[in-house]
Amino acid sequence: MDRTKKRRIFYILLFLAIIGYVLSSKTKKDEEKKTSKKTLQQKHAFHLENSPFSSSKYLSRSDRKEQGLPPNAYYEQQWELTINPNLGRPTPENLVRIQQEFELQERTPGDASDNLWEERGPNNIGGRTRAILFDPNDTNNANPADDYTRVFAGSVSGGLWVNDDITDANSSWQLVAGLPDNISVTVLVADPNNSNTLYLGSGESYTSGFGVGSGIYKSMDGGATWQQILGGNAGTSSVDGASYYVDGIFHVNDIVARNNNGTTEIYAAIASASYRDAAAPFNILGFDERGLYKSIDDGTTWSRFPLQYPSGIYVNPNDIELDINNNIWLATTDDFFNNPGGYIYQSTDGNTFTLQHTIANAQRTEIEPSSTTAGTFWILAEINRQADVLFTDNNFMSVNTIAEPNDADTGISATDFTRGQAFYDLVIEADENNNLYVGGIDLFKYNTITEDWDQISKWKNDSGLQNITASFVHADQHAIVFRPNNGNHALIGNDGGVYFSDAFSTSVNNATAIQPRVKDYNVTQFYYGAIADADILDGDDILGGTQDNGNLAAIDATAGINNFSTIITGDGAYTEIDEADGYAVISFPFLNHAYVPYPSLDIFSGYFIAFESNPFSFREGEFINVAELDKTNNRLFTNASISNGAFQIGQHSNITGGNGNVITFEFVDPLLNNPPTALKISADGQTLYAGLKNGRLLKIDNAHTETPTFTNISDPNFVGSISDIEFGLNENQLLVTFHNYGVDNIWYSNDQGVSWNSKEGNLPDLPVKCILMNPLTNGVEAIIGTELGVWRTQNFETASPTWIQSDNGMRAVPVLDLDMRASDKVVLATTHGRGLFTGQFLSGTLATTEIQAENNFTIYPTISDGNMTLGANENGLATLTTYTLAGQQVNQQTINLTKNTKTNFNLSHMASGVYILKIQQGEKIQTKKIIIN
Repeated sequence: MDRTKKRRIFYILLFLAIIGYVLSSKTKKDEEKKTSKKTLQQKHAFHLENSPFSSSKYLSRSDRKEQGLPPNAYYEQQWELTINPNLGRPTPENLVRIQQEFELQERTPGDASDNLWEERGPNNIGGRTRAILFDPNDTNNANPADDYTRVFAGSVSGGLWVNDDITDANSSWQLVAGLPDNISVTVLVADPNNSNTLYLGSGESYTSGFGVGSGIYKSMDGGATWQQILGGNAGTSSVDGASYYVDGIFHVNDIVARNNNGTTEIYAAIASASYRDAAAPFNILGFDERGLYKSIDDGTTWSRFPLQYPSGIYVNPNDIELDINNNIWLATTDDFFNNPGGYIYQSTDGNTFTLQHTIANAQRTEIEPSSTTAGTFWILAEINRQADVLFTDNNFMSVNTIAEPNDADTGISATDFTRGQAFYDLVIEADENNNLYVGGIDLFKYNTITEDWDQISKWKNDSGLQNITASFVHADQHAIVFRPNNGNHALIGNDGGVYFSDAFSTSVNNATAIQPRVKDYNVTQFYYGAIADADILDGDDILGGTQDNGNLAAIDATAGINNFSTIITGDGAYTEIDEADGYAVISFPFLNHAYVPYPSLDIFSGYFIAFESNPFSFREGEFINVAELDKTNNRLFTNASISNGAFQIGQHSNITGGNGNVITFEFVDPLLNNPPTALKISADGQTLYAGLKNGRLLKIDNAHTETPTFTNISDPNFVGSISDIEFGLNENQLLVTFHNYGVDNIWYSNDQGVSWNSKEGNLPDLPVKCILMNPLTNGVEAIIGTELGVWRTQNFETASPTWIQSDNGMRAVPVLDLDMRASDKVVLATTHGRGLFTGQFLSGTLATTEIQAENNFTIYPTISDGNMTLGANENGLATLTTYTLAGQQVNQQTINLTKNTKTNFNLSHMASGVYILKIQQGEKIQTKKIIIN
C-alpha cells in the first residue's frame, strides 16, 4: 500500500476517533482528566525506556564513528531530556515559530542600555563553520589587491558573521543582525547578476537532523538585512506506519545561483533528515518536501524537479555544482529508508536532469568540477562511513579511483582520512589551476607528480603528526573557499572556526601557511560555566566546558569580550571554582571530574576526583555529566549511574587531599530509580536534592554521611526530566525546572517540597534549562535560561507569572547554565553557540532598568497578508508610516481613528517581508514590528 493510501486511511480513522470522543460521556471525560497527568508520566517513562539512544549514547568515539554517529553524544542526551512526553519526541521545529512571534511583541524589561548582558568571550576561539563567502561587493578599492577582503561566515549554531579584512589577523568579526538568533547557517551564495542579492541556507542534515534550520533567507542590500523566502515548519505532521513526518523545509545542504543569459536561476538542495522518535524507528523532518528546487524570480516561487527513485520517493540532494560550460550537476546523499546516495545528475538547460553516474553503496557524495577542463571532475564518496576519492575526465563515461590520503596521525587508518566521519567532515575543492584539495580530520593537497597526497595541516603534535611539517589547524574540515581575485588565498571552515591562507598552493611543508581567523568570532558551544565569587578587584575569573574546544578559562578578565586559555582540549563539561580553598573542578565526558589548583589551573598538578573504572566494558554517568560541589566540606556529588541500569549518586570527599586520597561512596536507594539530571546541595552540606531523568525529585538528608535518608518530594504533576534545582531567597524555597517540550517547565515550593505551584504562566512551549531568583527582590523577580535565550518575570509570586524575553545585549540562543556571584549579584550566562555573557541583578530590577512605553494604539494581527486592524485611545487623524528594517520609508497613509473603535487598513500591496510600522496621532507616537506574508 503506498503512503498516500495509508495517510487517507489514517485520517479517516482519526476522524472517526474524534467523533467517538465528542460523543463520549461527561463522566468519562472527568475520569480522563483525573488520570491525564498520570498517563503523561507513564508515557514519559515509556519513551525513556524505549529511547533509540539507550545504547548509542554510551558508545566510545571510535564505536560511534563505526556506526556513522556524530562524535558527540550531547544531542542524543538532549533528545532524551527534552522529549514531549505526549508525542515521544522533542519538537524543536516549533522554536522558529515561537521566535518569530516574540520578536514582534513590545519589549519592556531587558531593553535598557544601562545594564545589558555583556559578552565576555572567548574572542580567540571559534566554533563549527560550514558556510563562507567573500563579499562580492568588496571591489573597486583604490588598490585592486585590497578587493575581496571582506568575508561572511556562518556558524552552525551561532548565526551569520562578517569580517571587514580577513587578511588582517587583528580584524574582528561582527555579528550580522536580522536573522534568527540561533540559526544554523550551512551555505552562502551571491546572485551573479546582482551582487547586492545574497542567499543563505540553514540547517544541516548530516548530524541525525539535530542542526534544524528554517529554510532559505535572502538579502537585497549586500547582507545588511535578511528576509525568509522559503522554508520553516509548515505546522502539519502525519503518521505513516512506524514513521512520524513533520512537514517543512529544515535542511538546506547547498544553493547555487546560475547566470543563464542574464537571468538568475537559483538551485537549492533541500534535504530531509531523521530526528528520531522513541516510539518508532523514524521521526523525519521535511521528508515530503525534500528534493532539488529551482527559482527564476529571485526566490519568490519555487518548483521541484522530479528526480526520484523507482519507488517514487524523491532523492535526497546534497551537493550542487556548475561546470566550466555552465552545466548544473547534482550529487545526492542517502536517507533513513536505506535509499542510497551516490547519484550524479547533469542538466545542460536547467530544465531537465539526466542521471550520469551511480556510485554503488555510496552515501554522502561531493563533486568538484575542473575550472580549466570540460568533462573533468573529482568526487568524494562516503562508503561505509569512509571516503573514497574518484576521478573522471570524460563526463562520467568512465570513473576511476584515486588513492586516498594517508593521514600521518597513527590513530587514523591509512585508508580512512576522515576517521569514520565521512558523513560529517567531507570537503573537496580545486583552485583555478586545478590544484586539488580534500579535507577530513586534516587537510591534504594532491601531488600530480607522485600521484599521491601531501598533508598540509595537523590538529595536534603527537601520535605520528610530530613527524611532519604542517600548519596547525583545528580538526574536522567542512569548507574550502578561494578568494576571487587571488586563487592562492583560501579560507577554511572547520570545528574551530575560520582559517586563512595566503599561500595555499605552496602550503606543503609550511608550518605557517594556514592561520586562524577567529578574533571575536564567538560561536563557542559551552555546556557549563562558573564565575569565582571573590578576587574581583583585578577582574573576573571565569571557567567553562565546551563542545570540542576543551575546558576554557579567563583569569582576571576585563570588562567586555576576553581572550580565553585552554586548560585541556577535547570536550569539556561541568566546571566550578572554590577560590577559598584554592581549586577548581573541571570535567570531561561521562564520570570524569578532575581537581586542578586555582588560579594557576595547571592540569599537570591536578588529579581525578571521580573517573570511570572500566569505560571499555560499561559507561558511568552521562556524556555531559551532572555534578555539584559542596564548597563547605570539599565534597563533590556526581551522577555515578552505570549504563547497565544501576542508578547511583557518587559522594566524593577529601577532594583536596591529593591524588589517590579521594574517598568515594555511592548512594543507592529504591527511590533513586533513574539517573540524576540535576543536583543541589545545602549550604551546610548535609541536605542534597536530586532531580531525576523521569521527573522525580528526591531530598537526601545526611548526604554528608554513608547513611543518607531519601524522601520523594515530587509533585504528582511533575512530568519530564529535571534540568535545574535552585534555592530561592532561602533554603525553604525550591525552584525546579524541566528540560522538556509539552510540559509545565517551572515549579516553586516555599516549604522544602511539601507543596508545589506551577510557575509556567504564559511561557511558550520550550525547554527550560536553568533558573535564578533575584535575591534583591522579595521573591517577585526571576530569570530562566531556555532554548531561546534568557526570559524574565517581575511577578513570580503570582499564580500565573508573565514571562518576557530578557536577552538584550545577548541573543536568543540556548542558555544552559546560570551562575550567580553572591558578592555583587553578577550573573554568568552560559550559551551553547555564543560563548559566555554576564549581567547583574539590581535592586528593583532584574538585569536592566525597565522601560514601559505607553500603549496608545493596538494593532493586530502583526503577521498577516497586509490586512490589519488598528485601535486607539483617542479620536483623530493618524499617520501610518512603514519602513524597512534598514530604515527606508516604503509607504505612508493617513486614516481617521475613533476612540475604542477598531479601524481596518491595508498594506497588502507591499512585498512580503518584515517592516517597522510607525503610528503618529498628534504627539502620540508608537512603533511596531510587523510581518507581511
